[in-house]
Amino acid sequence: MTESTSKLHSLLFEEGRALENIKFFPGDSRGLTAGQLTDAAAGSIRRAFESGLKNTPPATGAVKCKLEAFN
Repeated sequence: MTESTSKLHSLLFEEGRALENIKFFPGDSRGLTAGQLTDAAAGSIRRAFESGLKNTPPATGAVKCKLEAFN
């Protein structure tokens, strides 16, 4: 395991944390290395922990309706 990967792994699982769902997208940069991606991911996670975690999953903003409305 590389040093970058070890840092990311410890951020995700230290202090009894359990990983529920996380995704990383490299974008369209052809020169991006695995180390750069893991360092960027670790930095983002660290900043999120430092600012206080919030349970705010993404939302579409669409009006909710029942499936029967489409029949």
